[in-house]
Amino acid sequence: MRLGFLDYLRAWVSVETIQLLGMESLREGFWPGLCRLTCNIDWELVPFISSFLSPTITDLDLTLPHANNRLLQPTLSLLTHTCRQLRSLRMDVGTFDPLSSREMGRLISTSRHTLHHIDIRSPTPPDIFPAIFDLPQLQDLILQEPHVPYRVPLGILPCLRVINFNGENGRNLQQFLRGLPMQSLAEVRISLGGTIQFSALLDPLCAATGTMNILCLSHVGTLDRPSITLLCSFTKIVHLKIDCVCPGDRLPRPCNVQLTDESILELGTALPHLHTLNFTPGCRAPCHVTFTSLIYLSRTCGDLEHLSIRVDFASILNGSEQLNRSSPSVRVNSARPQRASSGLHSLVVGKSPLPDIPRREWVVALALVSIFPSIVSLRSWCAGEMSDKWKEVAGNIPICQEIFRITHPQAAGRRLSTQIWSF
Repeated sequence: MRLGFLDYLRAWVSVETIQLLGMESLREGFWPGLCRLTCNIDWELVPFISSFLSPTITDLDLTLPHANNRLLQPTLSLLTHTCRQLRSLRMDVGTFDPLSSREMGRLISTSRHTLHHIDIRSPTPPDIFPAIFDLPQLQDLILQEPHVPYRVPLGILPCLRVINFNGENGRNLQQFLRGLPMQSLAEVRISLGGTIQFSALLDPLCAATGTMNILCLSHVGTLDRPSITLLCSFTKIVHLKIDCVCPGDRLPRPCNVQLTDESILELGTALPHLHTLNFTPGCRAPCHVTFTSLIYLSRTCGDLEHLSIRVDFASILNGSEQLNRSSPSVRVNSARPQRASSGLHSLVVGKSPLPDIPRREWVVALALVSIFPSIVSLRSWCAGEMSDKWKEVAGNIPICQEIFRITHPQAAGRRLSTQIWSF
């Protein structure tokens, strides 16, 4: 039976078959012209990897066993001598010892003028970074546990577009960012252990205010008004996610996340093209963001689809009045073109409490639908009784949407199908 191309991609090949193909490859040159190689191999298959290597390979994705990986260094040596024009390198090979670190650096250096994408899903030791720093064409850098060296030269990675660092080690991150020219930087995703000082991290990124589209930071410990003002200079951002941590959840210290209506309004004015805005801290400290901010974002950020923010919903009854009071910093700018309705699909309210008012599940649902008529997902981080109450709010939203379509047919926009509401 002849397999189609999709069947071939999905097929599971036995160890015996791989061994047979490897021996045939050694005799006949079985894989001439191979461009992409993805290997997820165990101990029995490691000796046969050389059978599938070709100088024409440009995309390499290699997964090797992690425990006692004595064959890592010779395997990297084979790659270094064969694959010398890689464009994309993805590796998950466990822990690098000194010999394998040196060989990994050589592998990267042999493709110095062609590498565009590096994704190392293993702890990246400092010995590898000199080779990475010397890549003039690198565009995407994805590293797990990056052990950035203390000394980082200036002017490295002139074409870098994407930074994605994950793990527990966050040392020397600022030195790395200060070494980048940043004329092409468009996406930064950093989720590292410890607490990120937001202003200190944004400062070296300010050179990318005209190119940055995506900024996602985790474990942010301090988020104050100066931090928001600095963030407002990144006017090209469309996806903004700031995962705030509150030390008060674990330690008897005050929360340093100081979001207010003023800061949210300042942010919405500066970044009107946002698609995603995530500012949901998980703490229970007093919240200073009111329903006013939701109204403003619904009118100003017409492209906003996903919003995550903790709100004081006790302000829901007088939110519209607050929005148009005399304070010029809170009033909607009437000169800015406003959409007929918001296109928001997803709202995460974190640990926002519900207001203590009669029929609050209906009141909150109707209020949300009135400003976000396209909402299809509502989630809360609350537990116990408050979680159940938010589920009732979510369950009432489809009914409120029907009411809102009848009473405000033009503002309600397109008809939405009933969704399953998950928490």
